[in-house]
Amino acid sequence: MSFILFLVLMYWLPTVIAIVRQVPSVLGIAVFNFFLGWTGIGWFFALIWSLAAHNRPHVVIIENGRVVR
Repeated sequence: MSFILFLVLMYWLPTVIAIVRQVPSVLGIAVFNFFLGWTGIGWFFALIWSLAAHNRPHVVIIENGRVVR
C-alpha cells in the first residue's frame, strides 16, 4: 500500500512543486501532468516546467500600521 502511495506522489510531484512554489501556471502544469505524465517524457517536462517557472515575488507594504498587499 505504501508503495502505491509513493508512486502516486511521484507521479504528481511536478504539480505539488508548482503548488508549493505558487507558480502562475499551476493549472497548466497539472493538466499537462495528468494527460502526458504517464509517458515519462511528459512527466520530466512538467517537472522542468514547475521548477523553471517564475513565481511572483510577494510584496508587502506596511503603511501607517496597515498591511497593504
